[in-house]
This record gives sequence, C-alpha cells and structure tokens, in this order.
Amino acid sequence: MRRFLRPWWVVSHVLVLVLIVVMINLGSWQLRRLEERRDLNALQAERTAAAVVATDALSPEIAAGGGAEAVEYRVVEVTGRYRSADEVAVRNRTLGGLPGVWLLTPLVPDDGPALVVNRGWVPQSSSDPAGRPPSPVPDGEVTVRGHVRLSEQRAGLGVADPAEGRLTSLARPDIERYAAQLDYAVHPYYLQLTSQDPPPGDYPVMVALPAPGDGPHLAYAVQWFIFTAIAVVGYPLVLRHVSRRPDRAALVDDETALEGEADPVSGEIA
Repeated sequence: MRRFLRPWWVVSHVLVLVLIVVMINLGSWQLRRLEERRDLNALQAERTAAAVVATDALSPEIAAGGGAEAVEYRVVEVTGRYRSADEVAVRNRTLGGLPGVWLLTPLVPDDGPALVVNRGWVPQSSSDPAGRPPSPVPDGEVTVRGHVRLSEQRAGLGVADPAEGRLTSLARPDIERYAAQLDYAVHPYYLQLTSQDPPPGDYPVMVALPAPGDGPHLAYAVQWFIFTAIAVVGYPLVLRHVSRRPDRAALVDDETALEGEADPVSGEIA
C-alpha cells in the first residue's frame, strides 16, 4: 500500500476529500433553502388570509417591523384615481410563454401618498415596443384590491435603469427609481392587482402571486448527497482495484536491482 502514499496519490486523496466536503455542504445548503422556501410559503398563506386593510393601517406595522417586508403579501383596498400620464412599463415580463410588459400606474387617493399599482401584463413584441393592445384606465374613481409587493433593486449583473431623467419603462418594479420622477409621494411598495371596480377590460391581464411550492431544492439536495455517496463508496473501490494490480514502480525498481547484480558464474555485472 506504499504506492498510495506517493505524491500524486496524496493529491488525489485530498481532492476527493475536498469534493466530498463541498458536496455535503451543497446538499445541506439546498436543505436550508428548502426550509426557507417553506417558511416563505407559510408566511404568504398567513398574510394573504389576513383581513383586508387600507394602506394607512399598514404604516404602524412598517414602522415597527423594519420596513415594507413586514407587510408583504398583505391584502389592501384603496380608492382613488389613476394617473395614466405617469404610467410606466416593466420590460421583459412573460405570461404563458409570451413576451410582454407589466403596467405600473399610480393610484392617487383623496388623502395620503399615492399607491403604485401593477395593473397586469400586456403582450408586446420586442421588435415593436409601441405595438401594445390598448389598456386604458377607468375614468373617475376606482377601487382596487391586491397584494403588497416589495420594490425590487438591481442585483448582480442585472440591467441598470438610468439614474436620471424621466423613464417610460423600467427593468424591474423599482419604486424608489419610479418615485424619483413623480412630483407626489408614493408608498415604498407596490400593489399587485387582484380585483378592480369598475373592472378592467381585456388588457392588462392581472398577474397572480407566485404559486407556493417547495421548488427544486429537495431534488438538488438528494442529487448532491447521491454524488457524495458515490464518492465515499466508489473511491475506496478504485483504490482496492488498483492495489490488486502489480505496482509498476516497484517492478521497475526490482528490474533495476536485478540489472545491477553480478552473474554468479562469470562474475560480470548484468
């Protein structure tokens, strides 16, 4: 077994050990992600089942709970008037595999800050950004109901919107950037519309909340643990198979030693 203490075998042992540790940690990480997903599902179910409130009723919870995260998914109802002139589109949103945009429209009540409403999805061809079907807002007062959703910020290599100027479209529902081009105050979150009185027309199509579910995390965790088991069981089997084969390095050493021995009859070195 001395062959397995040679440098290249030591490197192999270390690499396999590192891979095992990494795969165990990846599997454990996926299990943690699964637990987080289930906690989020439970939180979403609890908040969507809570009583419908007005936006001003959420302000104490936001102040006490550390921001809009404390009220995400709560159902609110607001009456006001849409400001269609300030509407913006959120680019690259799909529905049923079709490309389109979300329409964000401020709803201004009689008192208090305006509420940005995600009225829903409208199909739009990337080759013709102006070719959207008509999606007018109702005249006069309208009562909307929907779920509180958090403003989104750029992450990683995501597309950045210009920091200045008046935009007609956004890469994401970034309420802070949107509010910067409005001359009135808005809440720091937006409303994902679920009902409206008077009802909307054919467009936009209201967007549902993400369906609760465990996602792929459990399957990924099982895969990583299977890979770990293969390494833990398979590598010793490889070593066992190699140990049963002749050691080429030892054979070379033996042949060299034999070549250096003297012929017992002639006395010459072989």
